[in-house]
Amino acid sequence: MDVIVLCGGLSAERDVSITSGTMVAAALRRRGHRAVLVDLFFGYPNKYGDPREIFDTVYDDGIAAVSETAPDLAAVKASRAQNNNSRMGDNILEICRASDIVFLALHGEDGEDGKIQAAFDLAGIKYTGSGPEGSMLAMNKMLTKQILLGSGLLTARGFLLCQGEIEPEQA
Repeated sequence: MDVIVLCGGLSAERDVSITSGTMVAAALRRRGHRAVLVDLFFGYPNKYGDPREIFDTVYDDGIAAVSETAPDLAAVKASRAQNNNSRMGDNILEICRASDIVFLALHGEDGEDGKIQAAFDLAGIKYTGSGPEGSMLAMNKMLTKQILLGSGLLTARGFLLCQGEIEPEQA
């Protein structure tokens, strides 16, 4: 199976996403799949006439590790050669469309808020995980908790703390 492992993006969880994406791609290759790790923000250069040719590349599965500090997103933005304001790099839709499926290894805003899932649904791209509605809902942890509690499911105690509040609202 030809799999794009989509990672990176521009969230504070960028490094976690790249690390987990690297490990997923390596595991898929060990299982005989042709897996390509692609950073959502940087995209993929259009050096192939047919986007499916990227699956013929041989990859070195090095060790990935998460940094203890949050990524400098301004530096990441500045290092991109593409001159656009999109959170999606060049050729992302074309490369993902050429795969059999996209494994979403994105974390944080870029992968868990449903926007990528919605774009992929519109483009007819198959992907792993929840669809746009479930992803959007799950990003709002307090709303998700209220829905679960309203359905009779037990959840751990929690609280909502908004910027500027001193006392947390118990839930």
